[in-house]
Order: sequence, then C-alpha cells, then structure tokens
Amino acid sequence: MKIFGRMKEIAAADIHHMLDRYEDPISMAKQYIRQLEEQIEKIHHALAEQYAAERQNGALITRTEAIVSKRARQARLAVDRQEDNIAELALQEKLYHQQMLNTYVEQQALIREQASALKEEQARLAEAHRELQNKLSFLISRAHAAQAIEAAAAAMPPFQRDKIMRGFARMEEKVWILESKANAARNVQQSAYGTPHSLDVQEEVQAELQKLKEERKAIS
Repeated sequence: MKIFGRMKEIAAADIHHMLDRYEDPISMAKQYIRQLEEQIEKIHHALAEQYAAERQNGALITRTEAIVSKRARQARLAVDRQEDNIAELALQEKLYHQQMLNTYVEQQALIREQASALKEEQARLAEAHRELQNKLSFLISRAHAAQAIEAAAAAMPPFQRDKIMRGFARMEEKVWILESKANAARNVQQSAYGTPHSLDVQEEVQAELQKLKEERKAIS
C-alpha cells in the first residue's frame, strides 16, 4: 500500500510540475479578463431587460390607475342616480383593479431594486476590469523587460564574455606588435637612406663648402 501511495504522490507531483511549466501568467490574466467581460456583458443584458420590464410595468400602472379612477367616478355617479347595481359593479371593478395596481406597484419597486443592484454590480465589475487591464499592461511590460534581459544575457553569458574579452586582448596585442615592427622598420629605413629633409641639408652643406673653397682659393 505504501508503494502505491508513493506512486500516486509522484504522479500527482509530475502532473502539477507539467501544469506549472505550461501555465502562462499573461494568458491566464487575459482569460480572467475575458471571463470578467462575459459577466459584464451578461449584466448589461440583464439590466436592459430590467429597464424594459420597468417601462412595461410602468405602463400597466398608468393604465390600471386610469381604470381605478374611472370606476370610482362611475360608482359615485351611480350612487347619485341611486343605481346601486351599477355602483356595485363599478366598485367590484375598482377593487379588482386596485389589487392589480398594488401588485404592479410592488413589482415596480422590486424591478427598480434589482436594477439598482445590477448597476452596482456592473460598476464594481467595470472597476475590477479596469484594474485588471492596468495590471495586465504592467505585467506585460515587466515580462517584455525580463525577456529582453534574458536575451541579452544569453547573447553573452559570463563565461563567454571572459573568453571573448581574452580573444580581443590577444588581437590587440598582435596589432600592437605589428605596429611596433612597422615603426621599427620605418626607423631603420630612415637611418639607412636618410629622410628627404636630411638630404636637402647635406646638399646645402656641400654647396656652402664648395663656395667657401672657391673663396679661399681666390684669396690665395
């Protein structure tokens, strides 16, 4: 029995682990918002039905009030004419419609109460919807930032960064050696052949020397 119990626990743990892997918080948040929007839409339709029922019931109240008032006038007129039978019929109709009127008035109060409760629930869900939308936007921005950071870290992991930097250091050292060799070769060449500037100076020196020799020769 212990073996089967442990196997059951292991299987349950594996299932929960799999669900955790495939559970996307952003998708779940969007699903919550969709469910909330469905409830808001249902309340919207229910509230529209309540408004329609209130109008219909209000029309019944208006019509029944008119009938009650009419039957009361007929009863008074019949009493004035001493037409008791007609007065009794008018009063029966008045009492019947008065009862109906009381029922309609009670119904109207109930309809308005239900409509008020629906409006409060609609406002509460609308506020919750706005809050969830704001949280979802914030969650998405955080997720995108985290993904960008993760991608940047994956582009140059710490161990590869050190390797890359060492490679660039070796390249820089080789370039420095090449530059040093080039400068040394140029200095050797200038020492062997002289620079254009040194050649000009030598020519002037030789010209002055020749001039000086001629002057001395002329004096002697």
